[in-house]
This record gives sequence, C-alpha cells and structure tokens, in this order.
Amino acid sequence: MAIVWSGFSTLAELFQWRRYIKLLLAVPVLVVLAVGSYKMGLQKGSMTENAFHSSESRVRRDVIQTPNSSSQIIIKTGGATYTRWGRTECPSGSDAVYSGIAGGSWYDHTGGGSNHLCLPTDPLWGRYNETNEKGSKLYGAEYQAPSGIDLKHFGGRSAHDHNMPCVVCRSQTKISVIMIPARNLCYDDWTLEYAGYLMAGHFVHKGRYQYVCVDESPEADPAGYRNEDGALFYNVEGVCGSLPCPPYVPRREITCAVCTK
Repeated sequence: MAIVWSGFSTLAELFQWRRYIKLLLAVPVLVVLAVGSYKMGLQKGSMTENAFHSSESRVRRDVIQTPNSSSQIIIKTGGATYTRWGRTECPSGSDAVYSGIAGGSWYDHTGGGSNHLCLPTDPLWGRYNETNEKGSKLYGAEYQAPSGIDLKHFGGRSAHDHNMPCVVCRSQTKISVIMIPARNLCYDDWTLEYAGYLMAGHFVHKGRYQYVCVDESPEADPAGYRNEDGALFYNVEGVCGSLPCPPYVPRREITCAVCTK
C-alpha cells in the first residue's frame, strides 16, 4: 500500500498535526455543550427556586387559612418571649417556657438589682459556699394594695401582701414583642397577649425598680399570703406637669398591654 504526504518529513510529524486539527475541530463542539449545560443548570435552578417559593407560599396560605387545622405544620415560626406577671399560665397562642415566682431586691435597700425576676421553682446549683454571707440579696415579691385589678382569683379578697407568681411565655407565631404603658389595647396590626396595670416600687422607698405590666386578673401563690415583704409591687399613677394632662388624668391607675407581631 502506497502512502502519500506533502510538507511533512516523517509519518510521526503528520500524525501529530492530525491530532492538532482534531482538537481544533472539537473546540466549538465543547463550547456548545458547555453553554447548553449552563443554560440547563439555570433553568433547573430557576425551577427549583420557583418550586421553593411556591411551596413556601402554600405553607403560609395553609397557616393563614386553616389556623385551627389539626394537621401538623413542619415549618415553625414565632419566638417572641415575654413574662406574664401575676399569672401561672400563658395566653392562647403562646407556650409556657417555665412558671415561677416574682422576685427582686428588698424594697428599701439602696443597692442590689433594680429589675424584677421571674424565678423558676426548680433551681439548680453550681459551686456554693453556705458559710459566707453574700453581698447581694434576692427576695420574693408581694402585691401592695393593688387597685383596679380583677380579684376573681382571690375570691373577691384583697391581693395585698400575697406573693406574686409569673410565667415566661414564647409565642408560637409572633417574632416581636413590646409592652405599651398607658394602654390596655394594642395598636393596629399588633396582637394583644394580655392587658393589665403598670406597677413598680413605691416612690418613697430607697430601692428603684423597672416598671412591669401585671395582669389585670392576677393570681397568687396560695402559700404566700403573709406580710413578709421583699420586692413590692404598687400601682402607678400619673402626675401632671411635665406629663401632659390631658390626655393623662391624675390619680388614675396607669394601664398597660403586652403586644406581639
């Protein structure tokens, strides 16, 4: 068999050039395949994203349209936490993280903490030394002559000197929470968790406390009816002057509302 070539000195050189030519011819094909694969990836990604948003919207519609459905929703929202002062249970739509008793510093001490605490009834201890007195003290809390509140949980008796319970709640669907003083209703687009009365320490006492919203229909620790003091909760009233009157009115109990969204 005769082999004919021109411009090449050896068969090896000819075969090498043939390989170069095949690679050059294959480049456009590879580019086309790469572009096609890229477009298909974009289409699949777009379809996946659309499917995700469609599914997300469908879940949201299910939650809105069938709030009382017994079907289980896998995707959970919520997370807003708040303390319901004066009660042992959370409102509907919120789960109890824990219930406990209100506490704080002694009402007439000049030092110590200035905030009230919701203390759990099952404390855990780390390292401790019972032989040394500590520099800061923690006490329980009592209602002091509260007015305006509903006393149905006290059998119509005064809540004065009764120990105050509390419960820490987590909303199942809401992510923001605020306490609004001087209102017992929430503003538009906010959900009322509970309404009550603003309370704090007495103005002649040395200790100072943050204002808290105590439920308008409070409960009490059944064992805590003795006058043992501790952190004391008093109703709050407005004083005209720098506080405009109206809309505020002197001697009226200041209300409050805990709202979520």
